[in-house]
Amino acid sequence: MWIYTWEAWAIFFLAVQIIHFAGTWWLYKAAGRKTWEAAVPVYNAYVLLKIIQRPTWWIVFLFLPILSPIMIIILWVDFIRCYGKRGWGEAILVIATLGFYIYYLNYVEKPAYTGPEDRKETLLSAILFAVVLATTIHTYFVQPMIIPTGSMENTLRIGDALFVSKNIYGTRIPNTPVAVPFADLFNRSLFIEKLQLPYARIPGWKKVEKNDIVVFNYPADSVYNPTDRKDNYVKRCVATPGDVIEIKNAELFINHEKFIPKKDAKIQYKYIIESKTQLSPKYLEEEFSLVSTDYAFGANENGFIYEFHGLSDEIFQALKNNSNIISANKLITPKDQTDRNIFPKDAPYNQDWYGPLTVPKKGMQIKLDIQNLADYIDIIETYENHDLEVSDGQLLMDGQPIENYTFQQDYYFMMGDNRHNSLDSRFWGFVPETHIVGQPFFLWANLNQLMGFEPKSGFHWERWFTVPNNGNPNKTSYLWIGAILLAIFLGWDFFFKKKKDK
Repeated sequence: MWIYTWEAWAIFFLAVQIIHFAGTWWLYKAAGRKTWEAAVPVYNAYVLLKIIQRPTWWIVFLFLPILSPIMIIILWVDFIRCYGKRGWGEAILVIATLGFYIYYLNYVEKPAYTGPEDRKETLLSAILFAVVLATTIHTYFVQPMIIPTGSMENTLRIGDALFVSKNIYGTRIPNTPVAVPFADLFNRSLFIEKLQLPYARIPGWKKVEKNDIVVFNYPADSVYNPTDRKDNYVKRCVATPGDVIEIKNAELFINHEKFIPKKDAKIQYKYIIESKTQLSPKYLEEEFSLVSTDYAFGANENGFIYEFHGLSDEIFQALKNNSNIISANKLITPKDQTDRNIFPKDAPYNQDWYGPLTVPKKGMQIKLDIQNLADYIDIIETYENHDLEVSDGQLLMDGQPIENYTFQQDYYFMMGDNRHNSLDSRFWGFVPETHIVGQPFFLWANLNQLMGFEPKSGFHWERWFTVPNNGNPNKTSYLWIGAILLAIFLGWDFFFKKKKDK
């Protein structure tokens, strides 16, 4: 059974306190403290930090998901060392027994309190400090991510390395509090699934707005159940709670008005272009940064025909004006061609003809019936935890007849700027508020050459140290400032060590 309600976690917390008291009361007394001090929740942690002579503000780390298990292990080792158990064997033993070696000390050996050892900075202590600091920043403030796909080309490019602010929309408390730090970067399975916290978020300073580039957990990820273990996706928010979204002839409309992207957005579509002569690969690459994987071509009776997988309007217009071009058209899916992979299931939509569809808003009430059930059944069952079924022509929710439904949280509609090469809300539906991670605020590098995503086109140095998501089409690279700061840091570090050696 998963622990996923606050009531369950309150019981779990009290159980941990009882276990702590039962295993440490004598050791508290041996350190000159009162026995009852080991039994009072939170206060007992404060007293423990006094016993081992660690900063009392560390108590904050003990109650932060992800960080808490790391700090508990550190405190176990510090605690037994205050009773003379300072060897590596004892340290390994207390960790391997999940702290129950302390029970042996408390009831059997009953060692005298000797106080903390003379602490010196070691490689291990430096590593532990770095892990705690980096885990705190990564989990609660800034998360790094690298773009692996082209769904946001050319606004965000394959290989772009971003820093994502988790505070702007409010830091989400991790659902899985016991996990290996940074596991989301290399192996998302390194967590304890049966320990899950309910959704909670520290208030941010803004709500998700239309046109924001947003990082969120992929709602349709079926590999992992906890929200914070699902894949991270990055798309543009095109519709917020209560908006009506519609796509007509590949043009996006929100609340019946044409959607105007930010000035730095480079919206792309597929195009078919006919040319009298073959377009030189060198010309396409040097003039438009288009390589062989960006298009397919063949011959016809008029000359050559190209299918470009994604062109911005700027590049399309430049190609169209080439004197060799016979025709140039956006590749639009016919209105009557229904896509069975589209959301909602069985809706008569495709990626270029979609909606109208209303984005659910917290507190918004709708008439729910068999006709519109397909539009909202997934979110009502998956994200709002109700069971819907049809019995004898009657719609039932949790076994009771229902006519109207009130949504319990906000939802958003996300789309990639590379409109014809993006797996987005058109295919898997709305993004719940619970899945919002944050907003990219700094692009510190493009690593496609190193990561192997797009080795053909180099490092894109012009993208290093730029600011995305700000509406400014002319991005300024601050790489030179980063190089100067790095030189100052390395120079100061060298000078400081040299001075210390003297």
